[in-house]
Amino acid sequence: MSIYNALYGRDGHGVGPNEPEKKGFARFCQMVGRDLGQLLGTNLMVCVLCLPAALGVSLGVTLLSLPLTVVCSAVTGLLTGPAMVLLADCALRSLQNDPSQWLPRAKQTLAAHWKAACGFGCIGTLVLGLLCFVSAFVFEAAAQQGYYPGLAILVFLALDFLVLAVLATLCAAVLPLQLPAPDSLLRRAGRLLAVAPARCVLAGVLMLAGIGGMILLFPVSVFWAVLFGFWLPGLAAMQTLFPVLRQEYGVEVRSIPRPAAPDKPLTAQEQKKRSRANWWYYNWGIVAVAAMVIVGVAYVAHGLLTTVDPDYTVAVVTAEALPDEAVQRLQTALADYAEDANGDGTVVVQVNNYTWSADAALTDMNGQMAGATQMNTDLANGESKIWILDDPEGFEQAYGALSEKLGAEWQTKLIPWRSQPALSGLELGSYNTAADGSQTVDIQSRFAGYSVAVFDASDALWQALNS
Repeated sequence: MSIYNALYGRDGHGVGPNEPEKKGFARFCQMVGRDLGQLLGTNLMVCVLCLPAALGVSLGVTLLSLPLTVVCSAVTGLLTGPAMVLLADCALRSLQNDPSQWLPRAKQTLAAHWKAACGFGCIGTLVLGLLCFVSAFVFEAAAQQGYYPGLAILVFLALDFLVLAVLATLCAAVLPLQLPAPDSLLRRAGRLLAVAPARCVLAGVLMLAGIGGMILLFPVSVFWAVLFGFWLPGLAAMQTLFPVLRQEYGVEVRSIPRPAAPDKPLTAQEQKKRSRANWWYYNWGIVAVAAMVIVGVAYVAHGLLTTVDPDYTVAVVTAEALPDEAVQRLQTALADYAEDANGDGTVVVQVNNYTWSADAALTDMNGQMAGATQMNTDLANGESKIWILDDPEGFEQAYGALSEKLGAEWQTKLIPWRSQPALSGLELGSYNTAADGSQTVDIQSRFAGYSVAVFDASDALWQALNS
């Protein structure tokens, strides 16, 4: 038995037989309270189906690789399209007061529209990936020139994303509909836009704000995404479009069964008891959502309040990852030279070890890709001022960061680790390379062949090391 039948398949608790259908926010709350189970289940499926697209597009954009972005967007879009159709179908079912079980209906919808859904997802995700790539390229080019993109460029990009959001929302909304005569997807979406442009734009804005905000706040928004990230804006957008869907395509709404009037009048105490039961009966979902929101906010707040921001950041680029023990010892040793730069009462030096090599054979593929992605982010944001490099020539050939930061004569500005008294004198100890502890590596001996590149000579940590 579905959640709908379990809650609404029997007599109500005090709802008047002539009570009108709820509208607006009250209607939204009614659907959430009634169909919370199917909304959460659909949201989880959408998250799983959209995860490959999120990873693939972000990888191509982070590496600024147009071919990789195109391939990842087009391929992963084959899953994104069905995900959006499932989301729209779930919201449509709730708006129709459909008492059928949601999972069989979702399977039925996919079986009937999977070809159109895959095509829609492939094209839509490809356009989204290209827009993200263009945005990243514009910001990267502007950063290299030392300025921020102008207002006209930002407005143009924002309008592009809005147009995509509106068209994608309309296509997803009309795709699950059962029409008597076949019609093209774009023609159906265009009909909605022509009849009610304001509602269509508002629906697109809701989807763009919900999903776009979730992407911008990643990874803090992971908890929110799994529970509310898709169904919340999706249900709001579909509710906005639903009057137009009813008008243009004759979408039917089932009437909710109303309880019969009681045989005899209720006493005041019985009426209060029934009113309380009725309130809980129809609002338990809202209470559950509110509780989960409170837990999510508390989780995010705890993370933000307990995370200690580093005073200094040092990057170490090696073909073979350093053990956590070695990284921790280096952080502790450098912290002895540093001062509290951000005034939080704690001196923290964060060492980021990026596993990367110009010779990919020296590292595993996953480590190489992760290291490249993290290094791109670090270089773009200018987080690390001191870079300790295993292979400076390969690093320069791949990224050009040394010549950009140190000039054309960057080789002469590299500082060998062993020639820097403070660094070569750090007490770093050793770490085991065998499970029984029979083989150890001295950390200083490993760093002895590395080179140090200082991107900002005024960095307080570097000045302390040279004082």
